[in-house]
Amino acid sequence: MKPWLPLIAFMAIAFVCGCSGTMDSVSTFLHAGSRWSSAETDDIRLRARELEARGEITMALDHWRQVHRIAIDRAAATREIERLENKLVEAVQAHYQKGLERLRKEAPDSARDHFLVALRLDPAFQPALKQVKTHFSPFPLAVYLSVPGDHPASVAKTVFGDEDKAFLVAWFNDLPEANTLTPGTLLILPKLKKTPQKKVRLKKPRTRLAAAGARMAENDIEGALSLAEQANPADPDVQVLIHTIHLKRATALIEKGLLDGARQAIATVPDGFAGKDVVLEKLQALVNKRKMADAQAHFNQGRYRQSLDGADAVFRNAPDHTDARDLAVEARYRLALDHVNHKRFLEARELLEKTDEGHEASAALKATIRTRLAKLAQIHYRNGVKHFINEDLESAITEWEMALACNPDHEKARENIENARRLIQKIEALP
Repeated sequence: MKPWLPLIAFMAIAFVCGCSGTMDSVSTFLHAGSRWSSAETDDIRLRARELEARGEITMALDHWRQVHRIAIDRAAATREIERLENKLVEAVQAHYQKGLERLRKEAPDSARDHFLVALRLDPAFQPALKQVKTHFSPFPLAVYLSVPGDHPASVAKTVFGDEDKAFLVAWFNDLPEANTLTPGTLLILPKLKKTPQKKVRLKKPRTRLAAAGARMAENDIEGALSLAEQANPADPDVQVLIHTIHLKRATALIEKGLLDGARQAIATVPDGFAGKDVVLEKLQALVNKRKMADAQAHFNQGRYRQSLDGADAVFRNAPDHTDARDLAVEARYRLALDHVNHKRFLEARELLEKTDEGHEASAALKATIRTRLAKLAQIHYRNGVKHFINEDLESAITEWEMALACNPDHEKARENIENARRLIQKIEALP
C-alpha cells in the first residue's frame, strides 16, 4: 500500500464517523459469535432498534437481516427489512438534496458533510459520488466506480484513453494488472489528461477488386459494382465479388419493395451460388405477402374468383402457408355458393371437388349440389325419352348426355345413348 493512501482513507472514515455519531464501524455485537441460534433473535432485535434510534440505519438493517436468517418466523423480519431499506433510500436522497441546497447557498463544508453521509449510507450512490469528485477532491485525484467486466486496462482506457496506463490503475490501488475487478469497486486514480485517440488513415486499396470490396463494405453497392466490372472478368475472385454485389443489391431492393429490380439482379447470379437461395426466399416471401394482401382485398369486396386465384397461387408456391390455404377454401366456397344461387350447379360442383373436406360449409353445399344435380339428371333423362319416342334421336342423345353430366352414375342414360347411336348407324346404312 502506498504510504499516503492509508492516511487519506483514515481521514475520510474519521470524518464520516464524526458526521453521523460515534460508534463502531462494524458492530462487534452482530459479529461476536461465529454462529447464532434462533433463541438469540430477541437480543439482536433489541440491538437493531437501538441502532435505528441512533440513526445507524445501515447497521440496523444488517441486524434485521441476521434475524431473518436465524428466526423461525421470518415475517416480522421481512417487514422490518423492507421498511428499513425504504428508509435508507429516503435518507440517502434527503442528504443528497440537502447537499445540493447547501451548495446553492454557498456552504460547501455543510454540503460536503451531507454528500459524505449519503455515501456512507450507500457507497454506490453515483450522484453523491459525482458531487464529491467534482467539488471536494483535496488532491489531483479522481475516483472511479468499476462496472461488470472491468479490469485495470479497461479502466485505463475509459479514464485515460490509453490501455497502456493500466499500471497506474494497479499501482494506485494495489491491484494485480491481470485481475478482473468486483463490480462497484471504488478506485482512486490520478488526474491526467485523456490521451486523444490516434486517427487511423485507411490505405487506398491497390487493386480495383480490393477497392470494390471496400465500397461494398461501406454499402456503396453501385460504386462497388462499377469498380468490379472494370476489373479482370476472367478472374474467378472478380466473378464471385460481382455475384455477391448483385445479391446484396437484390436484398436492398427487396427491403425497398422494388421487386422487379430485385428479380433482375438475382437473375444475373448463377444457380447454386452461395446465398442466392436465401435472397430468392426473401423475394418470394414478399411476393406472397403482396399477393395475399390483394387476395384478401378481393375477398372483402366480393370478387371471389380473383381472391381464389391469388390465394391458390401463394399456396402452390408455399404449401405450408396456412393463411393462403384458409383464404382459398373460403373463397372457393363463396364462389361455389354464388354459382348455386345462379343455378350453375355443374360449375359449383367442379369448384368444390378441390375443397378441404374439413370445411363444414363446403361439405354441406356439396351435398346440396349433388341433390340438385340428381334431380336435373332425371329431368334431362325424361326429356331424352320424349325425343326418342318422337324419333328425334340427336336431341335425345343430347338430353341424355346432359343427364350424365349431372349424374355420371346414371347408367340408363348411358345405355340409351349407345342404343340411339347404333340405331342412327343402322338408319344411315339403309340403301
